[in-house]
Amino acid sequence: MTHTVLAIGTAALTASGCVWYLPAIADLQAGADRPRSTRTAAAACVLWWAALALAGGLLLAVPDWHPAAQVALTGLVGGTALRLRAAWERRGEQRESAARWAALEAGPVPRNGRPAAVALAGWLVVGAAVALLGAVAILLSDGGGPAAKLVLAAVSGTGVTLAFLLVGLGNLRRQGR
Repeated sequence: MTHTVLAIGTAALTASGCVWYLPAIADLQAGADRPRSTRTAAAACVLWWAALALAGGLLLAVPDWHPAAQVALTGLVGGTALRLRAAWERRGEQRESAARWAALEAGPVPRNGRPAAVALAGWLVVGAAVALLGAVAILLSDGGGPAAKLVLAAVSGTGVTLAFLLVGLGNLRRQGR
């Protein structure tokens, strides 16, 4: 097989490899926006494909195939070394991330000194205030008869107060009181 056929095959292979090296180039251009391991892996990918493209060019320019093979082998070894370093960096990033997440998990929420009845009373007072404001707003609104407004204000006020009571009881249950 002549060097020209090998060079054309290498060029076709390198052109089809754009699905790997173009995103890798984008990762390298992103700089500090990408993790270090991602940038190192991208550098390995670009080195592999660049070495293959250079080897294809050497096959056309130099009558001997040894320089092209040496360039391809150098790119392969260098890219493999970079890829191994990227894997090592990725493990370090994962350990660091796990340590950060572990630091965020502070454990159970400390209890305050309030008795359960005071906390529940707070929920009921807030619920009654919201229900009263809603009922007043309904009674002062335009439209509908006074009887309909009174019924709507009573039903909505009772519903809002009941909702706050249920939220307060659920809060007490979650806190284990």
